[in-house]
Amino acid sequence: MTRKATNLMNSSLTPLQVMENLTNIGREIDAKTKELEELDRVCVVAQSTYTKAKAKSFLTTEGSMDIRRFTADLHTSTLSLEYELAEQQVRACRDKLRALRDRLEIGRSLSPLLRLEWGQS
Repeated sequence: MTRKATNLMNSSLTPLQVMENLTNIGREIDAKTKELEELDRVCVVAQSTYTKAKAKSFLTTEGSMDIRRFTADLHTSTLSLEYELAEQQVRACRDKLRALRDRLEIGRSLSPLLRLEWGQS
């Protein structure tokens, strides 16, 4: 048995505290899932806004293809940044959701060890 598992088993956690902790993690997962849905929607809207603005700028600019492309990039740089930041928020939320699921799995894994400890007390 690892040292960390031993420390947890020797901690003063009660079955109720373990159950409350796992329940709270479940609630956090639900909340993060809803947050991710909204962040994903915002990201899709930001991408659409950026893509449309860039195409419009490109099509309304006079000159060579390079001039039109660079002008469109310049005119939509703020929208591009907003889109990239929206993508970053989606990635960060997914990472947090993964971490919560990992915590839940750890709690589930330790639960049998803690039950054994409580049964021997």
